[in-house]
Amino acid sequence: MLWSFFTCAQTESTSSFHFPTCDIYDAQGNLVSSDLITNDAQPILVIIWATWCHHSLDGMNSIMEDYYDDWQDSYGLKIVAISVDDSRNTQKVVPLYHGNGWEYELYLDPNADLKRKLGVTAAPHLFILNEERMIIWQQTSMNPGDEEKISGILEQNFAEK
Repeated sequence: MLWSFFTCAQTESTSSFHFPTCDIYDAQGNLVSSDLITNDAQPILVIIWATWCHHSLDGMNSIMEDYYDDWQDSYGLKIVAISVDDSRNTQKVVPLYHGNGWEYELYLDPNADLKRKLGVTAAPHLFILNEERMIIWQQTSMNPGDEEKISGILEQNFAEK
């Protein structure tokens, strides 16, 4: 995977709070609750992304190509991609998703309601949720090598004891 040489400043946090309830849209355009984002008591990686953000696209492609299967097999991880593209760009989300061959669960937050509740200021923003939907880790931005950081967090928190 080729990454851009440009990197963004990162902010990382391990404070825990419950993933908020909010109305969002599924890939078919149906209004749904964020409470549907579950994984049968297994971890979830939530990626807040946008079609115009190359860090989002590069990171999501890298995860899909090099980590997705291993993370599913090793930790039962589900990956959820939530686009924060506004109404001018929402028509680009699903074709881009399919064009990249992503297998993530896809949602859209065109009104930025969930984004605000989560305190997200920029895409990409990553969250790892535990089996109780508590946010146990989050990070603003995504740069080359962050996949290994995510692997370490998954190993530390979700490897079979």
